[in-house]
Amino acid sequence: MLQPVIENTYLVEVNLGTIGVQKRINFQFVPQLEGTEIYAIQSFSATDLTLSPNGSAVASTAGLAACTVTFVIGDDEKIYTLPLSDLRSANIYGFQRMFKNLKINLTKSYITIQTITGLTSNDSVLVNFIYRPRK
Repeated sequence: MLQPVIENTYLVEVNLGTIGVQKRINFQFVPQLEGTEIYAIQSFSATDLTLSPNGSAVASTAGLAACTVTFVIGDDEKIYTLPLSDLRSANIYGFQRMFKNLKINLTKSYITIQTITGLTSNDSVLVNFIYRPRK
């Protein structure tokens, strides 16, 4: 299977703050992604990138496995409780998880901590959105 040509990419950092089971952390508004079509998403662990762009520790591979992500399209939770570890390219033979040109409502989308295993307070989760401008 061929991987897509990357047109644009934006790495989003979500700091988990104080960790707790079933805690939800919403994504912040990212103007660069507003009105775009997202066609692939990746996550990264500390094995891939030890520090976030803001200098925070990145969640471990076990930490990613402890979290899920829900992406809201419009007002609907279309991608619900997807394991963050399923978005990590190293876990899926180097591939990027592909989607059909989603217009994600990022501020309504969120990460849920399912268990605290492998996580430390103030770890960051890194999610890379691969997108094209909406036509």
